[in-house]
Amino acid sequence: MDETTKKIIGKISVVYPTATQIPTGQSCSVFYDCFQLSPSDLARLAADAVGDVDHDTFDVVVGLAYSGILYAAAVAGGKRVVILQKDGQLFGPSLAGLRVIVADDVLHTGGRMRDAAAKVVAAGGEVIGFACIVDRSGGTFQAGIPSENNTELKPLWSAFQTDME
Repeated sequence: MDETTKKIIGKISVVYPTATQIPTGQSCSVFYDCFQLSPSDLARLAADAVGDVDHDTFDVVVGLAYSGILYAAAVAGGKRVVILQKDGQLFGPSLAGLRVIVADDVLHTGGRMRDAAAKVVAAGGEVIGFACIVDRSGGTFQAGIPSENNTELKPLWSAFQTDME
């Protein structure tokens, strides 16, 4: 990670003196407040995470409400964004036949990403991978997307990786 990315991650890091419960219900001493990111920060982190992904390999990015929406727009780089709302409904154009990246700000266990992938597949889309700003899974996230004959693991691209402490 270069110095610019370190500075951006530092800006959103909220350090508690003791482990504190975060919105996911887990306890940790560092919370990443991605709502503090500017559009240029989001663009930089998206480039760090998915900059090597060929822009022609996906059609749309699905952003998880609420905090993943702005990051999804940065990952999309001018392509369409569909929002997976808190009620589980997809808002935006049809995903039928489209290649999709699922995006959120912070990944913990990956449950929300897996649920989103299932909704994309049910809507006729093909998940090609996942993107997040902060991967807190400690490198353990794996998401298999059911296909006709097997379950294929899809990549996770992130700008910053750490463990849940």
